[in-house]
Amino acid sequence: MESTGGSDPVVTVNGIGYAKHRTKNTNFAILVSTAFTEPFHEPIAYGKYLARLTNLISGGVLVQRLGDLMDGRRSTDARLKHSLVEPSLKAATPGDLSFALPYRYLKSIIEMLQAMDKLAPGVASPHTLLYGTEVKFYSSQLKLTPCLETEISNMFA
Repeated sequence: MESTGGSDPVVTVNGIGYAKHRTKNTNFAILVSTAFTEPFHEPIAYGKYLARLTNLISGGVLVQRLGDLMDGRRSTDARLKHSLVEPSLKAATPGDLSFALPYRYLKSIIEMLQAMDKLAPGVASPHTLLYGTEVKFYSSQLKLTPCLETEISNMFA
């Protein structure tokens, strides 16, 4: 887990590999990029909103079995205890990612897991654990002088 810090922090998930702390699990991220169109100009606020929604639902980071997501139900402690994959992030709360992420994002994540499953069978297992939410805070921003000149000489924003 990591916090965005600052005056308005949110807790997000970020896969970290530790050399000395080994688990049987494999960790990777699937990120879905969005190119927003007019009139929307607040991608960082939107990302924070999604992360904050996950925090509201789970109290921090949420974990869900892929099988539960596909069946339209939330993961519970009981289902996780009977799962073949033991959660490596013990602080994550079982829940339902469909309450935190838009359909388009979930669909893209599921499609990617299913495509990966053809190359590495088992990736799209019902026991696969999904942690959320990971949000990358970046957007295209121009570097401007105090006179609003861009990095291209005589081009102003």
